[in-house]
Amino acid sequence: MEYGYHEQTLSPARGRTLEELRSFLADAGLAYAPGAEHTVIIRDSGGQIAAAGSLEGPVVKCVAAAPDHQGEGLTASVLTALRRLALEAGHRRLFLYTKPENRTHFSGLGFWEVAATDRALLMEDRRNGFNIWAESIRSPRASKTIGAVVMNCNPMTLGHRYLIEQAAAQCDFLYLLVVSEDKSAVPAEDRRAIVEAAAADLENVSVAGTGQYLISAATFPDYFLKDKSRTGAVWADMDIVLFLRLARQLGISRRFVGSEPLCPVTAAYNRAMTRALPAGGVQLVELERLERAGTPISATAVRQLVRAGRWQDIRPLVPDASFRWFARAENRERFLSRL
Repeated sequence: MEYGYHEQTLSPARGRTLEELRSFLADAGLAYAPGAEHTVIIRDSGGQIAAAGSLEGPVVKCVAAAPDHQGEGLTASVLTALRRLALEAGHRRLFLYTKPENRTHFSGLGFWEVAATDRALLMEDRRNGFNIWAESIRSPRASKTIGAVVMNCNPMTLGHRYLIEQAAAQCDFLYLLVVSEDKSAVPAEDRRAIVEAAAADLENVSVAGTGQYLISAATFPDYFLKDKSRTGAVWADMDIVLFLRLARQLGISRRFVGSEPLCPVTAAYNRAMTRALPAGGVQLVELERLERAGTPISATAVRQLVRAGRWQDIRPLVPDASFRWFARAENRERFLSRL
């Protein structure tokens, strides 16, 4: 740190300092990201915030430098401190969402572009991270017509199983990608294990995680967007660009989704894919949801039953692997604590 500057680390930011940080970011056209776990602030000799940045998991957020301190290397100092905090927390790489016009600035600070839309840019501090991840999930069995399904499965239901069966029957090989982000009531590791068990009999299906690339609408950062009502659309555009990059690398030509009569966010995402995927050489195939008594089977209904203490009533709605997981009292307790 250069003479005259002072570095401050907050885990997380609170009280008067938080309000000061909010004001500083607002002047930079940014909003404070409330999920930030760590924040690094650099103050000038007068005690004013000269630069700042925050970290949530492996994602860098809200990086800014005051106009009269730009060009002094303070952003680099903030990122160095955030990298140190990330390493201490077990994260081996950093991701950064920003405006596309900031590409050159962050490229000079050790970040590489992963994907971009007209309104958002995703970067990481690993040159070929996406390609390495994509190759790690490549199956040697994949050939001819290759499809993909991306699912959260929170928890996995017979509706999910039905969609997987239908998709597997319509292609020679199917990548089944389970969301890796651990933000759901059923922990990520358990969700994937349940899916692997429930799909083990389907010989042309390979189960893998989405890693840190195919992103979740629940955590897409919108701190750099002026119009917060567009967050969902910006997230959808970014996720589609990332999926198309994966599709090109793995030879995926079809993506399968279930029809969505219940969730407007997912329905809007399906519509966005309908418009965008064909231009990238991927056919979107929408499959009708499995119903019971005229109502689509949904993970929401299963969660509601478990929350109401009626976990045994989920039996006709879920595969054996899901039911066995909920049959363990410790799993039910953990599930309820994460709702």
